[in-house]
Amino acid sequence: MRILYLCADRGIRLEKFNGATAHFRSLVRAFSALGHELLVLTASAADESVLGAHAARIATPHQLLELLDEVERPVARDQREAQRARRRVVHALGHIWNNVAVEQALAEHAVRFQPDFVFELHSPFGAAGVLTCNRLGLRHVLNVHAPMAWEGATFRTQALQDGAEVLEDSALRHAQNIVANSHEMRDLLLAAGVDGGKIGVVFNGVDLEMFSPQGETRRAAPEGAVVVGFSGSLKAWHGVDVLCDAFRELAPDPRLHLLVLGDGPQRKQVERLADELPGRVTWTGALPLEQVPAWVRGMDIAVAPYPALERFYFSPLKILDAMACGVANTASDIGQTRELLRDGEAGLLTPPGDALALAAALRRLADDAHLREQLAQAGLREARERHDWKSRAADIVDIAMRGAQ
Repeated sequence: MRILYLCADRGIRLEKFNGATAHFRSLVRAFSALGHELLVLTASAADESVLGAHAARIATPHQLLELLDEVERPVARDQREAQRARRRVVHALGHIWNNVAVEQALAEHAVRFQPDFVFELHSPFGAAGVLTCNRLGLRHVLNVHAPMAWEGATFRTQALQDGAEVLEDSALRHAQNIVANSHEMRDLLLAAGVDGGKIGVVFNGVDLEMFSPQGETRRAAPEGAVVVGFSGSLKAWHGVDVLCDAFRELAPDPRLHLLVLGDGPQRKQVERLADELPGRVTWTGALPLEQVPAWVRGMDIAVAPYPALERFYFSPLKILDAMACGVANTASDIGQTRELLRDGEAGLLTPPGDALALAAALRRLADDAHLREQLAQAGLREARERHDWKSRAADIVDIAMRGAQ
């Protein structure tokens, strides 16, 4: 089967080391592993040897590049706030302008490639993929992993918010089929008035060849220590501050060592903790996807310490990665984590945002190696039986060819 994978999001770039890029690459690998022929249309400078599929770039108009260069030029201190405001407007205009480039690239490559369907990752201000596929009579699936307009307003002080909402509403209303990554995301779509008959739920998955108990292992601390590990972007909604507070509670226990894989706005929290507890914290910064499994294998306990969020629609990759590596999980009792771990079966759950409860769960797991092994093995079985990216890719193909229901 011929699949055109459209990733028009200008913020998802192959040179970045984050969850969005990992999701992008893993699903491409899964489609290819099932024997499908892929063409990837992406705003990123696509290295086909890294991506593992044929790729074509969605061109950025030179006028936009000139605007972006202009708003990044150094300015006097008293002009910086105005520059930040202009930068937000230009970036929003870039997303809107991107629709023109997407329409042109999609129309051109669809004629050449003749896909059986187009799989599109929902992007900020993005409506061209849906509308162009409908105009050309192409089968289309829109993968909605987040309410992009709401995220822009809530987390990124996004400019031109009305435009973001209008374009997102158009994409959702006109989409033939939608794949949501969680039941919570499906509920948000239903609340927004999207027809439930065209929404299917397909969780994120894990690459079982890359993430497994076998392979190189990197330990952040000597044997005998208990390594508590976090993997992901250091952003507010991932609860890095909660994890740091929990580890402070555990500081009197010299066995425990904290490993943090990733980078982001909350790295100062990790750096401050490392200064407070010399030799007890390892922070790697952002890592290429290929280097992550070795560090995850070196964890004794993996943590997903989400705070109490107003909206939790995520499908956490970090939990699945740890499960597939045979590492015990503890996570906040929120959203999809309940379905993945089922408290006491494949992991331990604690109230979201509760640093003291998280510390107690970590202490319990540190003290009970048998429980850690029991949870780790249950998680490993779950990952192998239910969460392979290839099975997720097969579900998406089925939705594309048969419909969500």
